Amino acid sequence: MEKGEWVPRWMAKALPRSRAGRCALAVAVLWGVTALSFSDRIFRIHPQGSPWGGVGRGLFALILAIPAGCLLHWLYRLVKTGFLWKIRRRLILVYVFVGAIPLVLIAGIFYVSAVLVYYQFSYYLIFKQIGIHTARVHTFGLSLREGLQQMILDEPGISPERLRKAVDSEARYILGAYPNASITLRCERLATGDAVSYVSRHSVSMPLGDYQVPAWLQSREGAATDWSGLVLEGGGDGGAAPRLLLRSFVPEAFPSDLGFSLEVTVPFDGFIMGRLKAALGQDVLLTRQSGHSGMGVVFPLTDIRWEDVLASSFELDGPDASSSGMFGAPGDSLPPQPPRVPWMWSIPLYPVSWEDGEEMSPAEADTLMVEVSFPQLLRSLRNSDSAAIHWVFLVLAVIVAVFILAEVASIVLGILLTRSVTVAVDNLDVGTQLVGRGNLGHRIVVRSQDQLGALAASFNKMTEYVQQLVRERVERERLEREIEIAREVQERLFPDRAPTVPHLEIDGLCLPARMVSGDYYDFLPLGDEDLGVAVGDISGKGISAALLMASLQATLHSNVMHLHDASVAIGDAAGERDVAGIVARVNRQLYAYTGENRFATFFYAHYDGAQGTLAYCNAGHNPPLHFHGGGCRRLEAGGTVVGIFPEAGYVQETVQLAPGDLVVAYTDGLSECANMEGEEFGEGRLIELVAAHRDLSAGELKERIIESVMAWRFGGEQTDDITLIIMRVV
Repeated sequence: MEKGEWVPRWMAKALPRSRAGRCALAVAVLWGVTALSFSDRIFRIHPQGSPWGGVGRGLFALILAIPAGCLLHWLYRLVKTGFLWKIRRRLILVYVFVGAIPLVLIAGIFYVSAVLVYYQFSYYLIFKQIGIHTARVHTFGLSLREGLQQMILDEPGISPERLRKAVDSEARYILGAYPNASITLRCERLATGDAVSYVSRHSVSMPLGDYQVPAWLQSREGAATDWSGLVLEGGGDGGAAPRLLLRSFVPEAFPSDLGFSLEVTVPFDGFIMGRLKAALGQDVLLTRQSGHSGMGVVFPLTDIRWEDVLASSFELDGPDASSSGMFGAPGDSLPPQPPRVPWMWSIPLYPVSWEDGEEMSPAEADTLMVEVSFPQLLRSLRNSDSAAIHWVFLVLAVIVAVFILAEVASIVLGILLTRSVTVAVDNLDVGTQLVGRGNLGHRIVVRSQDQLGALAASFNKMTEYVQQLVRERVERERLEREIEIAREVQERLFPDRAPTVPHLEIDGLCLPARMVSGDYYDFLPLGDEDLGVAVGDISGKGISAALLMASLQATLHSNVMHLHDASVAIGDAAGERDVAGIVARVNRQLYAYTGENRFATFFYAHYDGAQGTLAYCNAGHNPPLHFHGGGCRRLEAGGTVVGIFPEAGYVQETVQLAPGDLVVAYTDGLSECANMEGEEFGEGRLIELVAAHRDLSAGELKERIIESVMAWRFGGEQTDDITLIIMRVV
């Protein structure tokens, strides 16, 4: 080191001379200083809990961020302007990513999929085993019930003591499978109401105190049904610790003088844990409410308080370990140290509360924890004796090798075909811009018969389809405008408001299934106290039905108004009351200017306010309903539909109306309105609805009927037009 030099020459040669190197050196030095100066293990400058250590770390991190940012910016510029300046290098880098990233992703997908399938299968096995044990317990309860029921039939007047001894005798079968099982027997003399209860454990029964069947099972018991499942008992105001149990409740099969019920209970203890481990191949443990909700929540074992563990299948360490390696049975103590597994995942069990029959949420009930052991999965696959597993591994290895070769070949071919690809993409880009500017007639010249040529041909077809779609859209918009005009015209054909007639309330509406309707209703004022009422249903739907409906409306108005004017001129109203003649003329005229297979159901009535009568003719229409007093009759007199048989004959009937009478006319769209199950609303349901609300006004009754029909349909598609007329005599 010479005079005037700050550092030795050998150190100066070792130091970086570029700005990037100096930034990298500054980052490394600051990182080391931060790690040494504020490490609790090396330097303990500040007392425990002092805020100066945190402030110093934050300050150094801020200082460290400045050179780190400079270094990252320099590296970005170096890669962009240096390594990636040549297109060839960019393409090579792109194809490397294209070839390498899919391999990594596929391997990751295979790994994650295998883990997910494994744990989903574990979840399935656990609940399948719980279901198997529950079914076994329930089967024993059913078998024991059959035996006790047969004893009651064979020995009338049998005492509860005899049933208790029988239960003690049969208990050995359930205890052979589940050593900690118990059986509760409750007997009650129906004649006296005396009840006695016993509980049998280890084939020894003893009287039980004031035992009562839970209230939520009372109806089940009365109906002679049974129940089984996973329950949580205790933990209420009594202070008893909650217990998870497999329980079967079996009441008597049929009534007898000595009623009884059985409860077979198996605790969810170490024995059940062992069975789950045998089926799953991994250890499990049962804890109290863990606060973790949902399946698959993974957390370290340190998050589990060991005193909350209720049962486990882990092999215990130390001299207190039992021979079975399980704990959780009555009298067992928890192990002095946690098991060997560092991670667990939770399975909520959703038991039923034995006190009120409600399903418990995961936060309220005990939780089953399953060992997370990826090595166990790999060992199971590697140690499998199945030849199919080895063949699967071999096939996978071949697939991976072929995939790698294909990736390498794709990189080479991609580099060679770069120009053809870029030219094709450029043509597509130009074509897309022209189409975007509205030149739908532009077409790309197809120069090759490969996929790029097919892509160009597809682009040409796409532009052709777009042209066609534009034309179709214009045509569809034109048709929609015409249909909207037709709908507005048709709305003018319907009455805009109900006419005012003395002593008569009348109201009606039509709900089309499409934009235009094939149904028809009308009110024709024929003087101060007379009114013509018409309702019809045209065959078919859409524009054709709407046109025929307009023709029917014009024909009816022409005939009715002509007869009315003639009757006024001669001073005789008998002609306009000839509703059968009016319907016959409408039939002949409709037949004359309509094609084959076009017809309409039609109902026309003439209300005479002075006489209080209704003369009507029904041409094949749904019979309107006349509610008089407490009864209801259908107005069916008339003939066949109009528009098919020109010489068809029609008859009419005159009905005397009294105050309070109702006449309800409707089309089949109302009675045939179906719900989600396909069941129709029906005429019977309409009659019941009107009879229950016949005191309402005509408008209110109309709204009530429509609300009921819409509620019956419950959001389903309306398939037919709905028309309704309400006439009420006041």
